[in-house]
Amino acid sequence: MDSTDPELASIAVIKAQSRRHLLLKKGLLLAALAGLLLAIWLIVSHDAAAVFDGVADAGWGLVGIVSIRAVIFILLGISWGVIVRPFTKLGHGWFILLRWIRESINDLLPVAAVGGDLIGARLLAISGVAGGLAGASILVDLLIQAATQVLFTLVGLVVLVAGGKGGRFALWIALGLLVAIMALGAFYLAQRHGLFERLLRWLLARTARWSRASFDSDLGLHSHLLAIYGRTQAVSKCVLFHVAAWFVGVGEVWIALAAMGQPPTLAEALVLESLGQAVRGAAFLVPAALGIQEGGFLLLGHLYGIDAQAALAVALIKRIPELVLGSAGLVAWYVLTVRRWLGKTDS
Repeated sequence: MDSTDPELASIAVIKAQSRRHLLLKKGLLLAALAGLLLAIWLIVSHDAAAVFDGVADAGWGLVGIVSIRAVIFILLGISWGVIVRPFTKLGHGWFILLRWIRESINDLLPVAAVGGDLIGARLLAISGVAGGLAGASILVDLLIQAATQVLFTLVGLVVLVAGGKGGRFALWIALGLLVAIMALGAFYLAQRHGLFERLLRWLLARTARWSRASFDSDLGLHSHLLAIYGRTQAVSKCVLFHVAAWFVGVGEVWIALAAMGQPPTLAEALVLESLGQAVRGAAFLVPAALGIQEGGFLLLGHLYGIDAQAALAVALIKRIPELVLGSAGLVAWYVLTVRRWLGKTDS
């Protein structure tokens, strides 16, 4: 009887994990559906025909917007590679590809905002990079991405207030930044003091509690984190590439509005992009921030006298690169997965 207890317990653990996974998946799908309905309601209630006319007015400007998004992916891929390449022979091109896949998954699949990043870590690990290093690089990259976004948002907020606009909305953004800064500080301290290493050990202990497989091997997540942070020059370069990526994104908003005959100033485009990204980031639990991005641009556009139809059109135009590049990124992920599966089969 005792010999079967571990097997029964293992089945119970697997079932419990499956139930949690299913609940999470259902929750994300419901959030995506609610966001989609919100987006549809916003568009329909503000003259859908005029909104889509605005999207159509973008015309060839869409090529420029998609190109800008591709440049952003390249910058983000290089920034990731900068902190990992001292420990591996993989070239920047591989990191750009994997970063493209990360963004594609986050933009188009019903996952939380870090779902693609977890898959990116796995893809990097099966590319020959140590699992601990792959995981550590994702944690550092995400921290730097979030920290530079706070800086980008702060710049946008300063420009907004300096222009005599914002009011109560600016106050809410400022409070959100304060919370974000404290959260980033906690995230950094957790990395530097081994919290993620202990969390990983706890997770492995729970999932492997009744398994005969050995989970005693140390991934060295904490040591890899310290090794990455120890290369201050590489970390500084990573920060610079992330900052550049945020500011390059301002071009998307400028082109979209200019194509609709409402060219903004660079300051206005900066505020719309930086605070729009902040609103989207705050809705990380809603897949692709459906509905939230549209509502955010509607509110921000009002601050600068941009009509509702044009503001919603900008929000939709910014989704076109996600569809174009994201679809191709998912195909690339599929190809990599199939190639790996075929390689295992041949072996």
